[in-house]
Amino acid sequence: MCGIAFIIGGEKKTAFDFAERANRLLQHRGPDGQGIFQDEYITLAHRRLAIIDLSDAGAQPMHSSDQRYVIVHNGEIYNHRELRTQFLPDTRFAGHSDTETLLALYAQLGETMLQHLVGMWAFAIWDTVKQTVFISRDRYGQKPLYYRKATDGTLRFASEIKPLLEEGERPSMNETAVVEYLALGNYGHLGPHTFFKEIFQFKPGHYATIGVNEKDFHETAYWSLPFVREQDKVPFDEQQQDKLKVIIEEAVRSQLLSDVTVGATLSGGIDSSIVVGAMSMSTDNIIPVFTAQSKGSKWDESVYVRAVETKWGSDKVNVHWKELNNTQLSLSLPHYIAVQEEPFGDPSIMAHGFLMDMAKENKVKVVLGGQGADELFFGYGSLISPLLSQGLRRGKLFWVKNNLNKMNLPLSEIGRVLLSAFAPKLEQAFRKRSRRKRRSFIAQKVLSKVDDRLVQLAKPSDFYSVWNESVYGVHLPHLVHYDDRNGMSHSIEGRMPFLDHRIAEHVAHIQSHTFLMDGKSKSILRMACSSLIPQKILERRDKIGFYTPLHDMLKNDISWIENTLCSFKDIDTFIVTEVWKEDVAFYKGEGESMERALRLWRILSFVVWVNTFHIHTDQV
Repeated sequence: MCGIAFIIGGEKKTAFDFAERANRLLQHRGPDGQGIFQDEYITLAHRRLAIIDLSDAGAQPMHSSDQRYVIVHNGEIYNHRELRTQFLPDTRFAGHSDTETLLALYAQLGETMLQHLVGMWAFAIWDTVKQTVFISRDRYGQKPLYYRKATDGTLRFASEIKPLLEEGERPSMNETAVVEYLALGNYGHLGPHTFFKEIFQFKPGHYATIGVNEKDFHETAYWSLPFVREQDKVPFDEQQQDKLKVIIEEAVRSQLLSDVTVGATLSGGIDSSIVVGAMSMSTDNIIPVFTAQSKGSKWDESVYVRAVETKWGSDKVNVHWKELNNTQLSLSLPHYIAVQEEPFGDPSIMAHGFLMDMAKENKVKVVLGGQGADELFFGYGSLISPLLSQGLRRGKLFWVKNNLNKMNLPLSEIGRVLLSAFAPKLEQAFRKRSRRKRRSFIAQKVLSKVDDRLVQLAKPSDFYSVWNESVYGVHLPHLVHYDDRNGMSHSIEGRMPFLDHRIAEHVAHIQSHTFLMDGKSKSILRMACSSLIPQKILERRDKIGFYTPLHDMLKNDISWIENTLCSFKDIDTFIVTEVWKEDVAFYKGEGESMERALRLWRILSFVVWVNTFHIHTDQV
């Protein structure tokens, strides 16, 4: 796990200065070493976080044995030992790093090697003979890679946005991203687009080969979520349950690969509990486990965390606790906006950051988490309605009725299920109208700059469309973003076993209605992994996940919030004046409103982001 940056073209001094500055700005991603490679056409920069092969044999930029190829790599290839055995049995290696495996594998297989990799990565390989650079990013985009076409004609890439911003620059905002975030809390769902107008993300699951004289490039997909027709899917019988459990356990076991201490986060929910359970079954080491709770509140999950602790015992897990009730926005939010580089949806991301604080204090450099399971197994409440509407369209009336009886869905949600099933165009029209209505507090001047063509809405009656939107649209992109930033800001590598692509490739073949059984979401995950989690957690129907007391935080820091908003000279250019002032006044009182709380949170986060990155607001 590391930080990388590279620049194609330009004057050598300009390129070297970019590489030096990038290494300085990415120091937190790799405090264990740094390096720069430069030739006539490209400059590669690297900051090292030593996880596998702590010796100098793992240092980067790394050259192939024949000196033809040079690589900078951020990530981990969990099956790299198996790849050495399968494809490189006669190759002599200087060390045992996965980066050295990647380099040798590319020399032998070229781009086809991507099909064989299990892991997370963003890397660039320079071919000194062909004078091309080969770039790739992992299937789900766990490892970030941003790029910018600079005014001097160079192409610049980096693991984070900061190295791509010029000294003293006032960058322009992407108004579509800003409006989508303010209105809905959505971000990371606009494909390559970021909150910064001139900066883009390299697409997950893609690669590109760029020649030195090319001013542009084309990304080619090497993987996507598997599409399987419903009639070709299989029942989730005992054999399929056993197979899924084996795949999940292998995913966790493979991600224990490390020459440093490995820990885990634990919210008390199903997903993180499965990860801790599988880790406990796979290692003899005591696992450092980190949790953050609002003790005494109705959102307190401590009882579930203790159930996991009791199941595996103190000889397997050592739980470290963080209390969230005293969190101060004025102290935490500006810091985490700087870390995340973009506004984020809710304060639970700060709670995750607090866990990374504890991990660093306990000298843990690798942390496994349960992110990704909700996206793959339809665990979010917003994904339940599409499952039900699909069931209706396929005539599974008893299954739909049984689930509705046990879920107590509001009438509005039941109406949406019926519309999605029998009048999908009308449902889509209502959904678009609802989205527009939620923009009503945003000033018209900003709304006029929105490009709604960037927003793709899934068809609720289509399983694959909804699944794809969850994984590549509204859910997973911001999860992998915050996990990477929070961890790497403390020089900690975050890993997500559920994002082992072999899990998705198995799940894709399971009949979709079995994702929801007896009113319980993620049914196939519960059935497959029941032995890995306590019964108390197995029976849970609610979903919390490091809940942070947002109402209390807003009330306790309302004076700072008001001052922050009032001091932003352009706030009325973006937000209808009466709305933000009414929200502030409301939280000076004793009331609680989740709608107002989330709206005020997003307005505040946006303003802090503008201030932190000196965003150019005069152009709006």
